[in-house]
Amino acid sequence: MSSPRTLLDNAAQKLPSPNGVALAIMELWEDEQTSVEQLSQLVKSDPALSGRLLRLANSAAMGTFSKVSSIPAAIVKVGMKTVGQLAVAFSLIDQYLDDHCKSFDYNKFWLQCVLTALICRGLGQQTALAPPDNLFSCALMMRIGLLAFATIYPDEYASLLDSQPENLTAAECDQFGFDHNELSLEMLLDFGVAEELAGPARFHERPEASGFAEKSPEYKLTQLFHLGFRLSDSVLRVGAEITQKRLTTWPQVRRFGLTAAQIAEVLDESVTEWEDWSKLLRLPAPEGHLPSGSPGETPNRVELKEPPADQSRIVQAAIDTALNVVLMSRAGKQHPLNKVFDELNVIAWVFQDQKEMLRQLVEMRPHLLIMDDYGDDELHAKREKLCRLIRSTEWGRAIYIMALFGDNERDRIAEAFRAGIDAAYMRSDLSSQELDARLDAVRRSADAHLQYQKDRVELRRIANQLAMSQRRAEVLSLTDQLTGLPNRRSALDAMEQAWHQEAHPERPMSVIMIDIDHFKRINDTFGHAAGDKVLVDVAATLKLDLGQHDTVYRVGGEEFLFLSASSTFKQLVLNAERLRRRVAALEMNFEAESIKVTISLGVAQRSEEHARYDMLLVHADQALYAAKAIGRNRINVYRNKQIIPLPRPGEQAS
Repeated sequence: MSSPRTLLDNAAQKLPSPNGVALAIMELWEDEQTSVEQLSQLVKSDPALSGRLLRLANSAAMGTFSKVSSIPAAIVKVGMKTVGQLAVAFSLIDQYLDDHCKSFDYNKFWLQCVLTALICRGLGQQTALAPPDNLFSCALMMRIGLLAFATIYPDEYASLLDSQPENLTAAECDQFGFDHNELSLEMLLDFGVAEELAGPARFHERPEASGFAEKSPEYKLTQLFHLGFRLSDSVLRVGAEITQKRLTTWPQVRRFGLTAAQIAEVLDESVTEWEDWSKLLRLPAPEGHLPSGSPGETPNRVELKEPPADQSRIVQAAIDTALNVVLMSRAGKQHPLNKVFDELNVIAWVFQDQKEMLRQLVEMRPHLLIMDDYGDDELHAKREKLCRLIRSTEWGRAIYIMALFGDNERDRIAEAFRAGIDAAYMRSDLSSQELDARLDAVRRSADAHLQYQKDRVELRRIANQLAMSQRRAEVLSLTDQLTGLPNRRSALDAMEQAWHQEAHPERPMSVIMIDIDHFKRINDTFGHAAGDKVLVDVAATLKLDLGQHDTVYRVGGEEFLFLSASSTFKQLVLNAERLRRRVAALEMNFEAESIKVTISLGVAQRSEEHARYDMLLVHADQALYAAKAIGRNRINVYRNKQIIPLPRPGEQAS
């Protein structure tokens, strides 16, 4: 079955970030006085960017002697300049706009990630279970699998969300072969988050499925992540005030070990900081679900200011021209080109402040940016830095940049081209006729980019279809078509993986080999169609009520394998007896004929004598066929180099 590892490279390149992060980092990048703390706060507000930064900091290129799990440590290790370049280079806003998942709530995702991380950091400060910064980083990204699904499979995931499945993780497993929590775990580990944090974070939705021993450090961390997730979810649904009032009734609070008053204090501080971050990132919450002072109203957009009355353009101009132009000049609306724009019916926005222009530029995506003031030494340097900054982003590389010079500024034209401009002109040459002729090059560039965008969307659609087709082919190759259970090949792959990644020495990997008794007699008596029905009904019975780490496979004609990675020996035997009883109680009818079946089972658990996983299968097989030899409908256990028959209820032990 497909592995979440196959999505990691794609996800690492495609995960979108909220607009506000790119905007704010661009501003900080221009300020030489920016501190690690300032940059860290912005990076920590974005799960996708945090993951990329940790991945880079823990990569072989940065040295492998010291792994980091917190954002401030990663910034220090990588360097602030590199972090700024990374943030700007990965401002994937164009991909987010063109290829987003229509049914995925990006606002809620980012808001909840940040709030969950703040709460988990606060809980960490109260409990000292792990360094608070490390808890923040892990909690921020522990739901990143959702964003990865929405990014890599936007159409398929939108359809899945639109179907409103009762169990989202089960629906994800059916369609993709794994769920968002499994994918998040793989991505966290790939980013370099410590396994002792990433493992518990995987179970933040269902801590009871973790299998961690109660009171163990992993169990306590799982409860911390779960409480942080539940609190953030409640705040988004009903608000902070109601959430605080309900704390005393929450079983999660009683289990965690802190008083309701302590958790309320953590929540209050976290929500206050969260509001500040949300305003900074321009991420609004659903109306009425935040305390007073919540961020603005328009989702995922920087509000565009209307041009002044004397700068406004008639609506028809927007229809008559395909061009959108921004002019950057200290002269502002007094610039001579402003009148030329009117004559040409070109929509234009004129800015004097460079930071304000940059904010609007990210949102407007103009076809043409015209920059002036290269004669001023200070402004000349700022213009070059601005040009390099814009060109470092994917969306910025599509903008046509024109620079204006005076006759005495010709010596600076070469430097401007090196900084990234597309064309340089003398101010004196730009009459309305001259500018209109030169805009033809901009129009050709805009048309070419539009076609490129259409082609890219189509290529992505085709690539996604191919990826889904490949995944379906992999699923088919690993699935028994009759019963829908994973097949023998899938079982061997899963056993090999579990063998090398076993995480619970006190609950080692176990197998139960299962065989339907007298199956040939059923085929001979009732026909193969009846035999197929028996196989389907038995398979459905065997996979009822499976645990988080339990799987049933069809490994042969009438043989099945139960694989468990979390059962104690006692639980394993109880599971085997439960399976035996359920199958024996089945009432199967075929063409008015009643068919009764039983199964024989062989149980084996990993021990020191098992050098390889296939030896475990051999011993389970030996126990199974010994059970069939002594009467069938029985359970035999292989343990300590002996095969031990287990009596059925009411029988005396032999």
